[in-house]
Amino acid sequence: MELGSGRGNAVAALASKGVEATGVDVSPLQFDQARQRWGHLPGAAFTRGDGCAYLAEADRRWDAIYSIWGALWFTDPDRLLPLVRERLAPGGRLVFSHAPPVPGSYGVQGMYGGGFRGRRVWVYRWAYEPETWEKILIRHGFADVRAWAEPAPEPDHIGTLIVQASR
Repeated sequence: MELGSGRGNAVAALASKGVEATGVDVSPLQFDQARQRWGHLPGAAFTRGDGCAYLAEADRRWDAIYSIWGALWFTDPDRLLPLVRERLAPGGRLVFSHAPPVPGSYGVQGMYGGGFRGRRVWVYRWAYEPETWEKILIRHGFADVRAWAEPAPEPDHIGTLIVQASR
């Protein structure tokens, strides 16, 4: 299951390999695009909604829950991680990625979703260094936790922070 599945490309890639995959995204536009583009694939399911609400109401468990620069970055980990852990099957894996934090700027960070023009839309991100993510996940009962920053292929470009843990 992907939290913050966007256009659904990762869900579609899994479904095309015969893996049942579910994508959840809060954006009506992303949800519509994913469903229109990939909804015909057997094994691909798309849901529009808040990841926390979806997990709280779900009546099943997944072998893997992942987020590629998605909901794990944009949701309070103290709210989301207990729900993720509860919905992972025993031995299940959580894997997520997002940009590394800006040095000296950790924790919740706010920004305007539409830039500095137009309607006010607030977006929050939770950005931590790898060691802090490891401590947060362990505090929420995860095991085999590993977090690291993968450098970008080009020097001086933004890399990717990758985190993995198991239930």
